[in-house]
Amino acid sequence: MIAEIIKRPDRIVICAFSLIAALVIIGSSSIPASSFELIIGTGPDGSFSHHSGKLLCRIFAKQTEEINCSLSESNDPIDNLTNVQGGSLDLALVDSLLLGESTIGQGAFQYLDINYDLIRIVTPLYEVPLTLIVRDDADISTIDQLPGKRINTGSFGSPEKNLFEMFMDTQGWTQDQFPVFADLSSSLSQDKIAFRQGDVQILVHKGVHPDNDITQLMEDEGASLIGFTSDSMVDLIISNPSLSRQDIQKSTYPSLTEKLATFGTTMTLISSADLDDETVLSLITALEQNKQLLQTMHPVLSSFNIDKRPQWFGSIKVHKALLE
Repeated sequence: MIAEIIKRPDRIVICAFSLIAALVIIGSSSIPASSFELIIGTGPDGSFSHHSGKLLCRIFAKQTEEINCSLSESNDPIDNLTNVQGGSLDLALVDSLLLGESTIGQGAFQYLDINYDLIRIVTPLYEVPLTLIVRDDADISTIDQLPGKRINTGSFGSPEKNLFEMFMDTQGWTQDQFPVFADLSSSLSQDKIAFRQGDVQILVHKGVHPDNDITQLMEDEGASLIGFTSDSMVDLIISNPSLSRQDIQKSTYPSLTEKLATFGTTMTLISSADLDDETVLSLITALEQNKQLLQTMHPVLSSFNIDKRPQWFGSIKVHKALLE
């Protein structure tokens, strides 16, 4: 046999080429010729942003086999925004306040020499309200009673701290009006430990509802929720189009006796203006056809709907494919 192969080397070459060709055909037969990788930027694993990204990927993959969807996690939402602008991410979930600041160079963007003119809205996804978690011994029921209490506003640079300080400025409050003005992080439950021990009486919270940690504090500590209903809240929303009035429904927590009014931001699906129209239309069609499925995945998504207004949050344009 060996002698026969040595005598006929041309057979070896032919067989080798045949084997390679067969592997190519087999490998490519399971992948559509026009398939592509769709990458969505989200928050870190465990965040609601990451959870929502997984839901979107399932919906998009269900809609068409041509889309291979995956997530790119980041602890820094500015990274996701910048990577969409630069084209290394197709989509990202980004907070509306961050989007608004990026267009006018405020907040962290005053230190960045980057133009975010290619950012486009695909669709707002869900609301992220700002609330106060209040210990029973704080003895307050309205936002106006907050000065004089021990408060944790969140870690430096956190979304809840930034938004609360914006509200403070509108109210004319200063840190000196609070005997404790802490900046404890939620990492390793530092803020909740201080709350349980009574070191702080108030936690500033920005996030979706219901929240299991809040439910637990309500059950264990008799904690309650307070919204930001005041004239200052109205003024802040009017002056900042990235913010909106929001409600937490009575059914969200057993201890809520009525609907809770407050304000907050909107987590938004964005893309680059360079993402092709066909892809964007395919994604929007997938969301429209699976709207009921998305709405039942979590209470905060129950009001999701496609709203094709030409721009959002002041001056941020939607992708042109939505207007055709």
